[in-house]
Amino acid sequence: MISPADIGDRARRKYRDYLRSIVEKTAFFPLEIAFTKAKPGEAAKRWSDLHTELEQLRGDSAESRPGKSYVVEWEERRDRLAGNQNFPARIYFPDEQSYLAFIGKAKEAARFRADAAVITGAFPELAPWVATKPLRAVEYSGHWPDLLAVVRWFKDYPASGLYLREVPAVEDTKFIERNKAVIRELLDLVAPSSVPADSAERQSFEARCGLRTAAPLVRVRILDKSIAEARLSGIEDLAVPADRFALLGFDDIERVLVIENKASFGSADVFLTTPSLKRTMAIFGSGYAAAALQSAPWLASRRLLYWGDIDTHGFRILAAFRLSFPAVQSVLMDDATFERFPEYRSDAPPDRAPEPPGLTPDELKLFRRLASFSDQNRLEQERIPLAFARSELTVRMELPG
Repeated sequence: MISPADIGDRARRKYRDYLRSIVEKTAFFPLEIAFTKAKPGEAAKRWSDLHTELEQLRGDSAESRPGKSYVVEWEERRDRLAGNQNFPARIYFPDEQSYLAFIGKAKEAARFRADAAVITGAFPELAPWVATKPLRAVEYSGHWPDLLAVVRWFKDYPASGLYLREVPAVEDTKFIERNKAVIRELLDLVAPSSVPADSAERQSFEARCGLRTAAPLVRVRILDKSIAEARLSGIEDLAVPADRFALLGFDDIERVLVIENKASFGSADVFLTTPSLKRTMAIFGSGYAAAALQSAPWLASRRLLYWGDIDTHGFRILAAFRLSFPAVQSVLMDDATFERFPEYRSDAPPDRAPEPPGLTPDELKLFRRLASFSDQNRLEQERIPLAFARSELTVRMELPG
């Protein structure tokens, strides 16, 4: 048997298919509801419960609610103990009106029908998307005129070079920002990009849509006070856009230390109290920094050193940086440093990804060792004692390249 609640659950599970039928203009009704029929002899065994179930089924059906519920076709059966009884032989929704009224979706379905017409009218090529993702179309009900206007604008102006807030497609300057995901999804269908989807050039919404973005900031600390006085009026710590950093040149800088962890760079004492080093600067790498620093080719002619966390993630960042700057050397990322401070180690997440190319034999050996640990496989920069870090950085950076 089946209850009205069960019928509602099964009917709602068909809602997505119903919406799809609207777009594809296919027949959907009558909608049959499958159920398990009463078995012979069941009436005699539990007639009281079964009688209640049958009355509930009849009471919520179209017999009591014409045009707003399911239809039950009954058949008479004879039970040797209970006598002749009527049991449901078929349960179905005959039409759209009864189906939507029963599941409470009449208004939503009407909005979807109107939205689907607007979407496919503006971009016929989106019909398959609306058909396969109708609930996503429902999710953005009320916003489709603006969404389509934005998609149209980006299709017509694929490389505008404007900032996101400057796009004139809609009045609300934050609308595009709030709806990036669906706009990009639709744009990929109506104006496919020639750039592969997994390319770095398409990782951001702005890059995909040909928009201008603010250049990332490169944070720099000048470790030679005389250079800071001569070049920057004594300013030792500054942040500049990556494209402007490329123009600085710094002919008087011979060594550059790239630091992965922001805490070590600025807010912690490790970096703030690093002794002055002649003809040396430090750069906050902020994780995968190679892209931001690639625009400064003069870095390749300097002695480059890299200091990151001793864990597999830190070595992956180092390897990625080395793809752009092959000569970079790691500092304080060795087995000796890791072994010196076991009490400061912590647990890093498991790393099952393939080994990164570009590590030196010693670095790769330590990487494999860390990847094989299930715990105590990380030594973060800021956990290294200050006196040791200051001393080691000074010694190692002053060694010949």
